[in-house]
Amino acid sequence: MQDQLKNERLYYLDWLRVFAVMLLIPYHTGAIFANFDFHIKNKVTSAGITTIMGFIDNWHMPLFFLLAGASTWFALKKRPPSAYIKERFLRLIVPLVFGMLVIVPPQTFCEKIQKYGFSGNYFDFYSHLFKGVFPEGNLTWNHLWFLFYLFVISIAVLPLILKWKGGRGAAALESFCAWLAKGRRFFLLSLPLAIIQMTLKVPYPGPQNIVSDWARILFMLFIFLYGVLFYIFPWFQESLERNLNVALAVGAAISICYLGLYFLGYRFVNGYNLPNLMQLGLNSVATLCWLIVLIGFAQRTLNFSNQFLDYTSDAVLPVYIIHQTVIIVLGYYIVGAELHLITKFAIINILSFIIVVAIYDIIIRRFEVMRVLLGMRPLQKKIS
Repeated sequence: MQDQLKNERLYYLDWLRVFAVMLLIPYHTGAIFANFDFHIKNKVTSAGITTIMGFIDNWHMPLFFLLAGASTWFALKKRPPSAYIKERFLRLIVPLVFGMLVIVPPQTFCEKIQKYGFSGNYFDFYSHLFKGVFPEGNLTWNHLWFLFYLFVISIAVLPLILKWKGGRGAAALESFCAWLAKGRRFFLLSLPLAIIQMTLKVPYPGPQNIVSDWARILFMLFIFLYGVLFYIFPWFQESLERNLNVALAVGAAISICYLGLYFLGYRFVNGYNLPNLMQLGLNSVATLCWLIVLIGFAQRTLNFSNQFLDYTSDAVLPVYIIHQTVIIVLGYYIVGAELHLITKFAIINILSFIIVVAIYDIIIRRFEVMRVLLGMRPLQKKIS
């Protein structure tokens, strides 16, 4: 296993990355019809869609950060820290700035019209882009919060990862990880996640604005570090495989109970009350379990490459950046139609896939400037 990690590309990580990004389209389409706030909303919402999205919420964004942690470890084995920091800036901050100026504003324009009664045209809206932060103003990052959070976390933990890479404290870390990987001890990794959620989620519930989102930041930071640790030592890969069935059973049991309560109408009250603290802790355990399941099944069945993976792997970041704008603009026009909720969902979902793929294939991947602005490597430096 150690030799495999050193010499062979782990294609299943690429498959998981593609899966996570492809899931964003039905997920954010579903948000239009779910029982929680989103940038635009259908008048009629669905408890069923909300329940499914609650399940996806438990592991979807953590999967992104776990994969980013793994990628960071492999990247730092190939390049110096200065090159890594430059690469993080070009792939995360440049697309963030471009996205906030070009990609996100149409989302906010549609939201301002539907929810805030804005009646001007797009030029009127955009001319006030820098006169305040949403909702008072028009400037926001919406789904691109992920790019900034990932950049901050990547840079914040870099000294610690370099310390591990340089061998400082490596013996103690290796001994601890070897112990942790034995038996069912792997599930102890859920304890820091549960502690973070149970102590910080009440005073810092979000949204994703850094200031009031410390529970999410620290939660994702630990997930990111787990992604690093899983690929430093081979025992974690073996432990993932060994604990896959247990993780599936535990994750399914927690998720079914929680989602069943939601579907039956029970709502947890935010605060330091026992039911809320229990669900925060148990959901953290479920998050780790579903990550084990996803990694475990993927490494068992998806460690291969083909033309589809080659094409879609390059598309991951630009698709992430553009997908939500396509969904919201389409949704803005479609939610007003006299159609069944499921029909609207299907139309937005299918058209969004088609339009996103067309934008990527025709406009983004073929032009150098668009590749750079959307976080892709320049054509002449692209590694096959």
